[in-house]
Amino acid sequence: MNNKFSENLKKIRKDNNLSQEQLADELGVSRQAISKWESAVAYPEMDKIITLSEKFNLNIDDLLHKDIREVKGEEESKKNINKYIEDFLNFITNTINMFCNMSFKSKCKCLFEQLVIGSILLVVCLIIGSLGDSLLYSIFDVIPDKLFYILHSFFEFIYASFAITSSVVIMVHIFKTRYLNYYENIKKEVIEPQEDIKEISVEVSNDDKKEKKSKIHFKKSEDKIIIRDPKHSEYKFINGLFKGIVGFIKFFVLCFSIILFVSLISLFCLFVVSFLAVKTGLVFIGLLLAILSAGIINLVLILLALNFVFNRKNDKKKMIWSFIISLIMFGTGIGLVIVGALNFEYIENDKSILKTDYIEIDMKDNLIFGYHYPEVEYIESNNENIKIEYTINKYCEINHSELPDKVFHMWGSCENPIKLVKEVISNFNNKKIVSINNQLQNVKVYTTKENIDILKKNYKDYTDVEVQHQNTINSYEKEINELQNKLDEYVQKEWEYQEEINNLKNQLFMYESNDE
Repeated sequence: MNNKFSENLKKIRKDNNLSQEQLADELGVSRQAISKWESAVAYPEMDKIITLSEKFNLNIDDLLHKDIREVKGEEESKKNINKYIEDFLNFITNTINMFCNMSFKSKCKCLFEQLVIGSILLVVCLIIGSLGDSLLYSIFDVIPDKLFYILHSFFEFIYASFAITSSVVIMVHIFKTRYLNYYENIKKEVIEPQEDIKEISVEVSNDDKKEKKSKIHFKKSEDKIIIRDPKHSEYKFINGLFKGIVGFIKFFVLCFSIILFVSLISLFCLFVVSFLAVKTGLVFIGLLLAILSAGIINLVLILLALNFVFNRKNDKKKMIWSFIISLIMFGTGIGLVIVGALNFEYIENDKSILKTDYIEIDMKDNLIFGYHYPEVEYIESNNENIKIEYTINKYCEINHSELPDKVFHMWGSCENPIKLVKEVISNFNNKKIVSINNQLQNVKVYTTKENIDILKKNYKDYTDVEVQHQNTINSYEKEINELQNKLDEYVQKEWEYQEEINNLKNQLFMYESNDE
């Protein structure tokens, strides 16, 4: 006899709160037959086993050969796991669907709310963790360091796991309570009427096209819904904080739009100036296209910024097409400029725009020259002073100054850039690109051999790290000696003043003694 069947039959009867008589009535047999089956004295016919398995939703093989309670437990655990997976996937799916149907403003508010809640939870966890860390140090301070480290790491891991898990659970619960629980209801309230509108709009006659279009437009505008429970008001703190941050962002966007506006004016000026280079052919056409397209892109960005600041709707199609066409125009313009520039001649250090001049300075034993220039040529002459010859752009003037440590510095500056711009445009129209800068070139120093040796030595000492280090030490020692000398003088004066005070006291004492 099959003991498993008899045991399972007892379990089925007890689990379903049935007596032997009741189970016998269910199966259409006598109570004695049930008793014999349970005691393994007799074995039921196959049709009774099939009826029993169908009535109590059991597998025949499990009923005859396995423990049905264990089988049910395994099935329940599988069902629970499948339910958890299904709930998780439904949560993800509903969240994605909800965000797809939410308006942009509602999306921002929802994400901002989660960010604020997450930040609050993070701060709370950090505070509790810090307090717990201090408590651990005070409790386990007396134990050995290695054991303390092990315990500290263990408690830290436990707390981190608990904090992360609880924070995620709290955030998901709040998100589900404030948003997902109302998603299905609001979706039915909003989307189903829209489907009705769509059907109605299809049935409208051809003579009433305007009404049809308006209804379709209404459907599109209502696609985006706000997932909020009307019984629950928004958190005033979060809503106020969100508005403050949005206002802060709008302020910066407004400042950025001002910069874009200034750049638009600059592009307009550049567009006008580009007509001076009309003789360059393809380069001129390319410049016009590039500048014009850059201006359109700038204008699109300005409109986007202003519409965001003042809560106005964007004509997305026009803006996107304008942006794409402008990018194509800009690329075409740059391509034309590159192709046209292949015929240009590049000239470096054009002698026609350079001039050679000189200045004279007095010779000093500690004068340092040449530190700021890549190359200086020294030429012997009978000149006792220093004559410095240089080459520079003819539109620039020379400036010079004596920096600390007697370093003589020269530099060029272009005070009248208009002439320089005219020169550049003239060369550009002649298909020439001339390298123009205000750097000194061909610097030459004319003086006696003795002065040249002094200048070279000063320059070498100035650039030598060890010499500079020693000079610094010498300067400090010199200053220390000077201060020490002053201190000695003050001590000497103090001693003299003290002696004079003592003399005066003695005289006073003698004077008082004579009076007595």
